[in-house]
Amino acid sequence: MMLKLKQVALAGALGILAMPVLAKDMALVIGNRSYQDQPTIRGFYFTQDGVQALKEAGFRVFAGEDLDSTEQFTLVSKFYDALDPADRVVVLLGGHFVSNDRDSWLLASDARNPDIFTVGQMGLSIGAILDAAGQKPGGAIVMIGQSDSAKARGGLKAGMDNLEIPQGVTVVKGPMTGLLQLLSGDLLKPGNSVAGALAHAPRGVTAEGFVAKRIPFISSSNPVPDQPQDAEYLYLEAVREIGTVSALESYLKRYPNGRYVGDVRREIRDLQAQPELQAKADEANLKLTREQRRQIQRNLSILGFNPHGIDGVFGRGSRAAIGAWQKSRGIDGYGYLTGNQISALQAAADVRSRELEEEARKRQEEQDRLDASYWRRTGRDGTEDGLRAYLKRYPDGLYSDIAHQRLERYDEERRAEAAAAERDYWDDVRAEGTVGAYKRYLRDYPRGVFAADAKEKLAELQGDTQNAELIRRAKADEARVAGNGIVRLLVEQKLQELGLKPGRIDGKFDDKTRRAVRKFQRTRKIPVTGYVTQQTIVRLLAAR
Repeated sequence: MMLKLKQVALAGALGILAMPVLAKDMALVIGNRSYQDQPTIRGFYFTQDGVQALKEAGFRVFAGEDLDSTEQFTLVSKFYDALDPADRVVVLLGGHFVSNDRDSWLLASDARNPDIFTVGQMGLSIGAILDAAGQKPGGAIVMIGQSDSAKARGGLKAGMDNLEIPQGVTVVKGPMTGLLQLLSGDLLKPGNSVAGALAHAPRGVTAEGFVAKRIPFISSSNPVPDQPQDAEYLYLEAVREIGTVSALESYLKRYPNGRYVGDVRREIRDLQAQPELQAKADEANLKLTREQRRQIQRNLSILGFNPHGIDGVFGRGSRAAIGAWQKSRGIDGYGYLTGNQISALQAAADVRSRELEEEARKRQEEQDRLDASYWRRTGRDGTEDGLRAYLKRYPDGLYSDIAHQRLERYDEERRAEAAAAERDYWDDVRAEGTVGAYKRYLRDYPRGVFAADAKEKLAELQGDTQNAELIRRAKADEARVAGNGIVRLLVEQKLQELGLKPGRIDGKFDDKTRRAVRKFQRTRKIPVTGYVTQQTIVRLLAAR
């Protein structure tokens, strides 16, 4: 049976079983389930149902199952050679996918241990498929039913990374059974738009890229009176819905002597006369994900342009920050980004991050030198006054743990010497831990055994009171940007990587974590609060 399916696939590739060459709609369908060196994909998968639905809708179909690399490339080459006259294109791909930061590949059935150097010989480039589909803006759908259980190595990972979807191309992802239901259901019905079909899509089926709301993917057999339904008109409506200069220019390229050339040229001039609208449309066409927007906000923050939040939402603050960055580079971007600008922003942020970390490293070295020097003059000899002087200047210093341990021994000795009444009084004061309690102790025991401790705690609390508003804001900021356990674990791991000793990596911010955060803030010239503010986490994530 498998041999027969492969023979059918190759026959389709050679055009033996295909529809007449004059067909205006083309489809490519590949479903790889049984692999030689990859896990078998279980359950109902694809094929004849999807192929049949496409053929019934008038598509010329190039199809195959469980294709090895030679069969897969042969099939795709035949499909691409026949693509030029097509008005509409549907591509349905299923199987094991692998990816890196640049591209994704559908593995052929004979793929063995692909790495970044060999994957091009064993898999079909999804980037190339999307580029081919991009030749038919407004009339191209790429459907992907993927498995994330592929074996990958050598710079590759299982599954698909973020796709760079060309203008006017719709990408639909989901389980293969759901994609087949969509094909056999509303998607290919005349008069249905892609958005309309997706409104009733099976669970797990999602779409990104260009999703037309008004224009039917296949025109209705009962057109609206006085509204043309020929290929040229439908192509024009599709590029109008995309709404960018480059989309409209693609109409002029495809139909240089078309009926609507004059209208399209006027529309292009109108868009060019309203550059802010064009910039907005160009950015919208990038289909930025929430995480991509967060990264842009982080990069702006690193460069000193405050987006007023790292939340993946481009509100007024983010637009102002983008506009300010663009202005600093002589760009009239109106607060909207292009793909090239996003790359430039990332590159600039990477450079600035390295500069900031080098500055922090030098600052840390100098701080450690001064810290050690002061310890030698004060705390190393172990006198109580010297230890307190050291901790007053360097509360989170290199030797702060040693200083605290030695002071605890002095405290134990004083407790042994103090009268029972004063010990009990002091225990109550420490339990209350307020400015009033320590003042009360110093009033009642001005020469008491614990007077030095009381003065130190009082100074610490009064200092906190003076910075109360700063602390309050920092604490609220931490709840917003580092309020869940996963982010807290990430913070602790980064602090550990930087050698700041945050204590146990458990997602719980204890005294050691707070001390590590303060050390990090101090060397980065961030307000020292011990709380993970937005500025702190942006710098922390960029730290090397």
